[in-house]
Amino acid sequence: MKRLSILKYLMIAALLFSFAACDDILSETDPATSVSGEQALSSADGVNAVRAAMYSKLRSSFDYTTEYMIGPSAFADETITRGGATRFQGLNQAIGTSGTAHLTSYGSTYNIILDANLLIGGVEEGVVPAETLNRYRGEALAIRAYAMHHLVRALGYEPGMIPADAIDPNWDLGIIIRTEPTLDLSDADERPRATVQEVYNQILNDLSTAKGLLAGVNSDNTRVTEAFVDGLTARVNLYAGNWGDAASAAQDAITNSGRSLVQTPDGVAGMFFETQGGHPEALFKIVVDPNTEAIGGSNVNSGLAAYTSSQWVSQVPTQRQMELYDEDDFRLGEFVTDDNGDVITDPERDGVRLYEGGWYQPCFNDQQGTVAANCSGGDRNEDGLSTNKWNGDKGNLADDIPIMRISEMYLIRAEALAKDANSPAAGEAALNTLRAARGLTPIADANPGALADIESFEDEILDERSRELIVEGHRFWDLKRLGRDVRFPDGSIKMFYSAYRILGPIGQGNINVNSELVENPGYPAASN
Repeated sequence: MKRLSILKYLMIAALLFSFAACDDILSETDPATSVSGEQALSSADGVNAVRAAMYSKLRSSFDYTTEYMIGPSAFADETITRGGATRFQGLNQAIGTSGTAHLTSYGSTYNIILDANLLIGGVEEGVVPAETLNRYRGEALAIRAYAMHHLVRALGYEPGMIPADAIDPNWDLGIIIRTEPTLDLSDADERPRATVQEVYNQILNDLSTAKGLLAGVNSDNTRVTEAFVDGLTARVNLYAGNWGDAASAAQDAITNSGRSLVQTPDGVAGMFFETQGGHPEALFKIVVDPNTEAIGGSNVNSGLAAYTSSQWVSQVPTQRQMELYDEDDFRLGEFVTDDNGDVITDPERDGVRLYEGGWYQPCFNDQQGTVAANCSGGDRNEDGLSTNKWNGDKGNLADDIPIMRISEMYLIRAEALAKDANSPAAGEAALNTLRAARGLTPIADANPGALADIESFEDEILDERSRELIVEGHRFWDLKRLGRDVRFPDGSIKMFYSAYRILGPIGQGNINVNSELVENPGYPAASN
């Protein structure tokens, strides 16, 4: 094998990443992620640097942080721009192709896959201990699967979900599959998009191999673990309609993680604050150093907290979102009142009504020390609340980022068990476990109609996913995978599921550098 210096790798990796992060044209080019098997990293320092870079790209990419988490809520009906704000306004309004076009993450995805492929197939035997290399390869396989699944759900229909009235009802293309390592742009060959089913097969194969390599590795949730692999396997199978496999993998994730749902009002309210809970439900979280690391390029400009709870306070919950909660729900919280029932003003924040508990708070710009105006009115929630799931509690508007939480596993298990048995009763217990942890009564008491049939149960699961997972990257994708139309907060249609724009565009820049690529139906044909 050729010996490759870590300096050369870092220079090329930095070059490739700068293309994806900074240049609008180059970020849309087909990235270099296939490679000659002769190239390999040949030092322990080099291997560790690649591993660090792989994780770092999840944190430093806007596509995989703020846009990944908040974008699907803004594109659907969970959040809307505060009056006078503009960030993600295009997603709120679905202007042109601004919805799906800005959720595709093409360049960022393949840059993550670049590092994953290096660890999977580009490391010489003996450079690091075999046990260490197996762990790194397991982590890389899982992250490659994670990135591929995010991109294929943006650019393709889920398996079996092509709408009958689509422009092309036989359209089944997904994304390019690249599984070999490369270190040079010139090594990237032109290749066509694989079918969606082929991509899902690759993803599930990667996860199966990763599970074997990471068996018993569950103690540190700041790195990929067996439990996260199980969780991702559950999610992918849910999207694929493999109900039994999704339910089984979700249970494996719960069991192998050793984690439990938080079950007290204070615990639920504090679980997203590093100084209070530190994400006790996270199967995998990205740790951010507020002094040296930036989310999406800048915590104060592009970070999650800057978009939702401080600085810009750009996206606030809709009234529809807030009406989903029961008044006893631990996730909601409440205004603090005096003996006369009047709301008390927060003594530490001038003009702000005192609010305690839950994942919401009155709109307030902590950076400027002022009440954020125009948080209510129109389709915004009438109480003028923002969500504080992302809160900058670490300082410098930085948050650790839970990529996946155990609560999602209960929701997957509830939906998948019901659909596998074609009976809502089969998923009732899993749903009630989550409801009880959030202070709620069993679904049979709260909404017996949800158990009438599978469609009603699916509606309830969607509502529960919205209550639990707002601004954690799910709402639009949930609607799409189930063939639902995307609606404005008032219930009117924003985008029909059969609309061509439900799929993101490949983009002219990508097609210009890869003659094998074809555009999704409905978008302007490429001119090669």
